[in-house]
Amino acid sequence: MDKNDEFIHVDEEQTPQPNSGQAQVVSPGRGYHWVERSLSEIFVPHFGKWFLAGLIYSIVTTVLPMLGAAIAMLVLILNPMFLAGGYLGANKVQQKAGDVTPQQFFEGFSHARKFGLLIYCGLFALVGTVIVFLFVNSIGTETLQSINWTLLQSGGNQVAVEAELKALADIFGPYMLWIFLAFVAISLANWFAPNLILFAEQNPLSALLNSFIGGIKNILPMIVLVLVLIGLGIAVGLISMIVGALVSAILPPLAADLLLSTLLTAVLMPVMVGVGYMSYREIYLGDVKKSQNTL
Repeated sequence: MDKNDEFIHVDEEQTPQPNSGQAQVVSPGRGYHWVERSLSEIFVPHFGKWFLAGLIYSIVTTVLPMLGAAIAMLVLILNPMFLAGGYLGANKVQQKAGDVTPQQFFEGFSHARKFGLLIYCGLFALVGTVIVFLFVNSIGTETLQSINWTLLQSGGNQVAVEAELKALADIFGPYMLWIFLAFVAISLANWFAPNLILFAEQNPLSALLNSFIGGIKNILPMIVLVLVLIGLGIAVGLISMIVGALVSAILPPLAADLLLSTLLTAVLMPVMVGVGYMSYREIYLGDVKKSQNTL
């Protein structure tokens, strides 16, 4: 075993520390084990209940945005509330304190910390809006309006599309590094925040800041996690293509795509909730150990 006390390794089992909300550093390989523990401890043992909860979430968040752009934007802003409900379910499963309910992803709206979660949603939306405004202001609205978005969507004349894509690359090229850094910063600031609000009882601003700090301190396991998710995403994508081709032979293409995306969300949403919850437990509670239910 490595004697470097800075890292916590997979073969060490630790008793969870008091919930101080302070992040510790874990070894890079934990990024893989967050996915493994999500599947083996949270999702698979309660597959049926999670699938039902995920299916209800998927249907609601698919149907509501169809009612208008304003409702679609509201659903997007409130998505952390749905995640919070999932984290509450993951906590119940992990602590053996209850069962996952069909309305699990909506339990954040009735939780004692719901107002803190709502403020967090507002802060998240505000930060995102400010960043988008800064980029649009830097690029210029006239420049953005000059792009032929209709041509890009239709994919008509191939030569014209390639020319438009080149122009698009010239416009956004100088900003790509900043866009990437902004995306990483927002992702890290939001990855642990709902769990910190729910279980460490932090206020929304502190949760965002501590989530960002925890992500930066554990950037290596976060990178490993991203690589693992990319690999799984490729595998899921290939399977989806095969299943989609089979379903398209029975249903119209639009209905087949809608059915497939709904079912995928019903499965992937609980898994990602489990990943987020397990990463929170390991980094903020010191709950680093081998899975008790290895797949």
